Amino acid sequence: MWINYTQQIQESVSQLEALERQHRGRATGDRIQMLRLLKSGSFRSRRELVPLLGYCERQLQRWWASYRQGGLAAVLEYQRHTGSQERITVSAWKALNEELQAGRMARLKDVRAYLQARWKVRYSIGGLSRLFQRHKVKLKTGRRRHRRASLQEQEAFKKTSRSS
Repeated sequence: MWINYTQQIQESVSQLEALERQHRGRATGDRIQMLRLLKSGSFRSRRELVPLLGYCERQLQRWWASYRQGGLAAVLEYQRHTGSQERITVSAWKALNEELQAGRMARLKDVRAYLQARWKVRYSIGGLSRLFQRHKVKLKTGRRRHRRASLQEQEAFKKTSRSS
C-alpha cells in the first residue's frame, strides 16, 4: 500500500526547502530533505530515497514515524547520543597535566598508577589511551638511552670525532 506523501506531509515544498537550507550540514538537514523529496513527488517511497540520502531504509522509517507522531518539531529534535562521563575529575586532570609537563611520567602505566594511588581513579591502559586521544595529549618522552651508556664517553667521542 502506497502512502500519499503529498497529503500526509503538512508543510509546503517551499517551506521545507527554506528549512533544509537552514539545517544544511547538520543531522536534521537530511531529515528535512527526505520530507521535501517525498512531498514534491520526486520519489514515491522511502525505499527509493535510500541510495540518494545514504541512510538505511530502517532509519528513514524511524524518521517518518517520528514525523507522523510529532510533526516537524519531532523531526527537528536532535538528541546527541553521548557515552558515559569521564571518571577523572577536573582537579585530577589538572594535577595530571602538571605531572606530565614536569616529565615525571613516561608511560601510560605510570599515569595509571598515579591516578589510582593519588585520586582513586581506575583506568585500563586502553582507557587511558583513549582519554589522552580525546584530550589531544601526547606523552612526550626523550630518546631511549642504554642503561650502561656513559655521558662522559659520548662527549669525549664528540670532541675527538672528525665531523666538527
